[in-house]
Amino acid sequence: MNPLPEHIAALRPYKSARLLHKGERWIYLDANESPFAWATAMDALPVLNRYPDPTADGLREAIAANYDLRRENLIMANGSDELIDLAVRAFVRPGRKIVSLAPSYGMYRVSAEKAGFEFVAVPLRSDFTVNEEALWAALDEADLLFLCSPNNPTGTIIPRRLIEALAARFSGWIVIDEAYGEFADAEGFSSSVELIRRGAENLLVLRTFSKAFAAAGIRLGYGMAVASIIDVLLRVKPPYNVSVLTQAVGLNIWNQRTAMEERVLAQIAERNRLMQGCRQLGCVVFPSAANFFLFQPPPDQPHTAQTIYEYLLEKHRLVVRWFSEGPAMENLLRITVGLPEQNRLFLQALASILT
Repeated sequence: MNPLPEHIAALRPYKSARLLHKGERWIYLDANESPFAWATAMDALPVLNRYPDPTADGLREAIAANYDLRRENLIMANGSDELIDLAVRAFVRPGRKIVSLAPSYGMYRVSAEKAGFEFVAVPLRSDFTVNEEALWAALDEADLLFLCSPNNPTGTIIPRRLIEALAARFSGWIVIDEAYGEFADAEGFSSSVELIRRGAENLLVLRTFSKAFAAAGIRLGYGMAVASIIDVLLRVKPPYNVSVLTQAVGLNIWNQRTAMEERVLAQIAERNRLMQGCRQLGCVVFPSAANFFLFQPPPDQPHTAQTIYEYLLEKHRLVVRWFSEGPAMENLLRITVGLPEQNRLFLQALASILT
């Protein structure tokens, strides 16, 4: 047999939360999912013997109206991950680079490397703000830039002025991943969708149903851009990438935006309560505009992020996210906001090891 291509043989896969811990025996506070479950009231299943609408126009029109855009400004996809892949395939030329920040969402690197492109990760500063000088320097010979805002796993916002400057001066394409955008919206941070309404020609903004909409299980995301970018992505995507079931459930959930917004506010209140509880236990807590946050064990304690992670897992069935790779994250834990009773249990369990 022929050997695998070198870039595939060397590929480091993304370690998804559900790959690390499976089953029902855990209390999951690790994957930035919503703790709520929708009761999707549908009169009947859609017809399944026909292919779905290849461009999901019902969803496109409903979502576009919310953002004061046209249907031609939207593309629906099998989660934001598909759109990340499509952007890599559509916009990067042979021999050119893809740039992002570190730490940030791991699928940017995976999508770049599995396509055989060089991936450059610009380290954030110690307070998780962007080193803007280093970022601009890294863009030489780059065709594509991924920015996550709020950033996963740090929860920080990319400054609007920086995004505007990049859109004006960077000759390549920019993907702004707003997977947690609804949480930032609720706290008054501006979305990059406004730049699309103003005609930014090199900007693609991603959002998803997996976080605020509490629908990670249906795998539905969408991208917003000027019509010329959407046209390219529609040409590159698979013909029937969003199933009939996903389109039907997605539209049902989209029409419950008021309930989503109420739940977002409830999660923000719970996040703030969790952050305060961690501070009271002596932890170093980092700011966040998402449904999760990072914290560091008390500096005067012998416990590390690893020992706390293992204790929560083994003694309380609580799964949080410990990033074992890379010195910037090795002594940090990320917790996703759960239901109030889950959050109380977490704080009690944390107190039991720290006090």
